[in-house]
Amino acid sequence: MTKMATVSYDPSNLSSFEREWNLHRGCSEWWYCTGIVRTADDRIFTYQFTLVALGGVPIITPRILQVALTDMQTGEHHYLQDASITGRKATLETDRLAYADRFRLERSEEGMRITLHHKDFDVDVELEWGKGAFWHCDNGKLFMGTPGDEENTTYYYSYPHMPTRGTLTLHGEREEVTGTTWFDKQGGNYSLTARETQWEWFSLRFDDGEEMMLFAFPHMDYVDGTYIRADGTSERLNDYTLTTTRTIEHSGKTWSAAWDLHVPGRKDEHYTIKPVFEGNINLSYFEQLCTVTNAAGENVGFTFCELLPGVLNEEGNSGGSASMLKGVEY
Repeated sequence: MTKMATVSYDPSNLSSFEREWNLHRGCSEWWYCTGIVRTADDRIFTYQFTLVALGGVPIITPRILQVALTDMQTGEHHYLQDASITGRKATLETDRLAYADRFRLERSEEGMRITLHHKDFDVDVELEWGKGAFWHCDNGKLFMGTPGDEENTTYYYSYPHMPTRGTLTLHGEREEVTGTTWFDKQGGNYSLTARETQWEWFSLRFDDGEEMMLFAFPHMDYVDGTYIRADGTSERLNDYTLTTTRTIEHSGKTWSAAWDLHVPGRKDEHYTIKPVFEGNINLSYFEQLCTVTNAAGENVGFTFCELLPGVLNEEGNSGGSASMLKGVEY
C-alpha cells in the first residue's frame, strides 16, 4: 500500500481529480458520501460517512470519522462519531482509507467499496464510478461565504451518481440493497469557526438522472453551485434563488426546514424542497433527506441537505469544533 501524498493547495489551478484526492498542506478536508438505497421490498434507507482530516493544527494531526444510517420508513436514526487526536486510528493511503474497524474505503478501476460498522448496523456496498467526477463552482474553486476572499476557499469535486449495490444489516437483519451514492472530496484553508463560512448545502438527485449541487450562504447573500446533465456535461450554477419557507427549533438552535428554489432557465425552474422527516443533529451540523417537488406538485427527486448552525443563529459555530472531537455512538 502507498501512503497518501501531501500536496500544495492551489484552488485556482486544480490539475486533476487524482491529485486533489490527496491531503493538502495547511488545509482541513474531508471525504464524504451520502447514499440512498432500497431493499427488495422497496424500503428506503440513507447512509452517510465523513472522514475529516483537520489541518493547520501544530504537532498533532486530528482525524474524525462520522457514520450515520436512517430508516426512512420509521425515522430511526443511528450515528457514530470518533475522533483520533493524533490521527493514529486513521489510515490514509492512495487507494485505501480506513478508521479502526469502523470504516474502510477501497478504490479500484471499477469504483469503490465502502464498509461501515456501528453497534447497531453494518453497511457493505460497492459503488461504480457512474458519470465520473465533476468540478464544482468555478472550475473546482468555492469561496466560503465571501466572494473574492482568498483566505477562505475550498477546492471541491464530486462523483454525483454512483450506482450502488450491496448489503445492509440493521439489528441483525441482513438485506440486499441497491441505489445510488453521491461522493464528495472537499477541503481548503477557510475558517472552521467563523459564522461567515457557515453554509446550507444541497445535492439534488433528480429521477431523470440529472443533479444540482447548491452551496448557499444565505446570511452572506451568496450562492454557488453546479448543474450536471444526464449526458455528463455540466455548468456553473450561481444565479439561483433559494428561499427558506419554514424553520424549526432543534437542540437550542434554529434551522431551515423547507425551501423554495428558483433556477432560471434550467429544467422546471421552480421547485419545493421539504424534509421527509425533520432531520437529525449530528453534533456539529444538521442533516436531512428531502423531497424535490416541481411546480405541478410532482415528486421529481430527492436531496440531502446539510445545514450549519451559523446560518440562522448569531452565535455561529460556537462549540462546533469542540463537538467534532467528541465520541458518540447511538
